[in-house]
Amino acid sequence: MHFYTYQMKKAKSKKKATETVSFVASTATPDRYGDVIDQSGWNTEAYNRNPVVLLNHDSSQLPIGKGNVHVRDGKLVIDVQFDDQDPKAQEVKRKAQNGFMNAVSVGFRPLESKERYNLPKDNKYYGTKGTYFSKAELLEVSIVTIPANGEATMLEQRYFNDLKTSMVDEIKSIIKDEFENQFKHILNVKEEDDKYIIEFAKAGPSEEIEEEELSEEIEEDGYKEDEEESKDLEEESTEEMELEDEEEEKKNYIDTLTEAFAYIINS
Repeated sequence: MHFYTYQMKKAKSKKKATETVSFVASTATPDRYGDVIDQSGWNTEAYNRNPVVLLNHDSSQLPIGKGNVHVRDGKLVIDVQFDDQDPKAQEVKRKAQNGFMNAVSVGFRPLESKERYNLPKDNKYYGTKGTYFSKAELLEVSIVTIPANGEATMLEQRYFNDLKTSMVDEIKSIIKDEFENQFKHILNVKEEDDKYIIEFAKAGPSEEIEEEELSEEIEEDGYKEDEEESKDLEEESTEEMELEDEEEEKKNYIDTLTEAFAYIINS
């Protein structure tokens, strides 16, 4: 039996992970004024240089946070990091997390637009009122009490929880198959400041051949030692307990490795 050590370095984050609250900031659904913004026409370069989050579009007041925007599934989504050093921002964050303020609204500069009734009638954005903005520059995003777009609300945390659970289950499945097939005898997994260390044993070529020959001999001759035939129930029970302990230990190792990979992916 040969013994090995595998070291898996932790991913280093340049900055400490921060808590965010995510919202749908804009969709292609007509808002309460009949206006429509084409979500593929967003220009976010200026916003990314100055990612301010305001309260009720009040630019005369200091921002309450900053945002990270991206278009996903045809919607403009923003992850808001509130300024926890600002009492007003803390208050708004608390109200958002507790469901008292669930909405946001975008402040933008039109780049290309036309009245919706001037669009071809077979255009999906055609309408009798409102403006169609095919291109728009995002300037700011605000937490608001009443949004113009009724769909511009907080994303449910359950979505992210389900996504995380799915990711961890997938990682666990991959690790279980990979490590059980290649590193059948994991001895220890320990965590250090900058890495995880996995110690495992693996049979050498000659040992693997011997195991195969012995297995073939048992199958062909039907050989079984007398001691094995005379095992009493107590010994069988002890073996079963040892196997259960071994399986539990293996499961714990897999869980630890899963956490390690999840840590790296999330960093």
